[in-house]
Amino acid sequence: MLTTNSYSSDITELSVSAWFYRNRTIAGFDNPARSLYVSIRELVENSLDACEDGRVLPNVSVLLRREDETDQEQDVLSSGPEIFELVVKDNGKGIRKDDIPVLIGKMLTGTKFMLKQSRGTFGLGGSLALLYGQVTTQEPIEVVTGRRDEEHGYRIVMRLDIEANQPIIIKEEIIEKSLHEHGTLVSYKLQGDWIRSKKRIIDYFAKTAIIVPYASLLFDTPDGEVLRYDGLIDKLPVAPKEMKPHPRGIDVELLKKMISTTRAKTMKSFMKSSFQRVGISTAEEFLAYSGLDAERGPSTLEQQELVALMKALAGFGKFLPPSPKSLSPASTEVLAAGVQRLSPDFAVFKQRSPNVYEGHPFVVETGVAYGGGLDSGINVYRFANRIPLLYDERSDVTYRVVRDLNLRNYGLRKEDPLVFVMHICSTKIPYKTVGKEYIGDVDIVRREIELGFKECLREVGDRVRRRDKVQKQRKRENRLTEYYAFMAGTLASALNREVSSDTLIGSEGGEIG
Repeated sequence: MLTTNSYSSDITELSVSAWFYRNRTIAGFDNPARSLYVSIRELVENSLDACEDGRVLPNVSVLLRREDETDQEQDVLSSGPEIFELVVKDNGKGIRKDDIPVLIGKMLTGTKFMLKQSRGTFGLGGSLALLYGQVTTQEPIEVVTGRRDEEHGYRIVMRLDIEANQPIIIKEEIIEKSLHEHGTLVSYKLQGDWIRSKKRIIDYFAKTAIIVPYASLLFDTPDGEVLRYDGLIDKLPVAPKEMKPHPRGIDVELLKKMISTTRAKTMKSFMKSSFQRVGISTAEEFLAYSGLDAERGPSTLEQQELVALMKALAGFGKFLPPSPKSLSPASTEVLAAGVQRLSPDFAVFKQRSPNVYEGHPFVVETGVAYGGGLDSGINVYRFANRIPLLYDERSDVTYRVVRDLNLRNYGLRKEDPLVFVMHICSTKIPYKTVGKEYIGDVDIVRREIELGFKECLREVGDRVRRRDKVQKQRKRENRLTEYYAFMAGTLASALNREVSSDTLIGSEGGEIG
């Protein structure tokens, strides 16, 4: 946005939305095919979060419809950008009327800027999807929402002022709703390439149904096909709790902000009230280590003292690890239920103990499914904070771990029907792109994934060996049975006798007669 403040005439200033509009490729909006996939993914994730935050089993419906229905009759071999209407409806807790324009129409605003696990990270994805729709079609956005605790629902039609990063309300009205009805519907138009993105989008719904088997998902495609995934279990994961920051991973700017808002009168009380898992004794021991007076006021610290405090926080070795209460792992029970959609012979899931990355807790859950309806060869399913990761597989640390595993150590082969499942949850996923498509090769994360898979493989290998042993035993018994039958027939023929149907054959000491 060009400003007329005291800047010289050749200086310009961009709002957040204007910057992301010009650089939207970094978030995955780099072509019509990928943009269509990312738009659907972002809105579905927002819906799932709204339902889980409201502690209701998610019921999410997605309609993707060509603007011109006659386009459905075009040659399926032809491809290219088209205009679609995208409608996403959920049964979440709904949005308060006054919050709708800000949450929907302003970038970097949201309810996820806190220290607890959530699918979203930047308050950006949903707004950027709507921005992409507006710049490619120049059509407004419609939001319909209702809350359980409000008598009426609301419908708002709006546009985004990209240069100012502000919503523009076009129409606003009250709508009737039933007493206990709640949820949100978002509808807008966007440019997309269904032919090129179809496989990826369908794969996204299939894998989302695995990681959230407690959700009911419906996708009405432009081809007239309806994909439906009914919920398999009636159990939501444990809700994460908002936590205070951990002393490690704190920088000077965050320290300044914390000190400016604290009510603590002494450094001792500041340490105890501002950080998680820091008690009085730990606070006193740390302040002695850092050389600060425990009774000194936090607001009296100078810039260099803040820098020294930050370094001391990073170097002090007696802080307890971050609390995992801010996390919501999928749980082995939920993962085992979800993977049944693939119809394996059996599957093994393990949850690793919480660990720490850059001062943030994380939990890795791994699983290996074998046989049944699985395709031959190795497949890798990656999830982060219950989001399926579909792009850049070969760059992901999980792929590299699986590639380096020696399956022969577990009596398995690369040709076997195997699916490796990895889910990581954290308040800071080590993504390598804003588009949240793959996880970086961080040593501590790699180690947890590797140990988790090896633990699963040991159990899978044991089961396969037991199964093979049983099969070999049965094969041996069948061969003996055939041999005994042949001998019985030969002897009966030589003695001119008939073999009775109840003659016992094939057992040790059995009588042939």
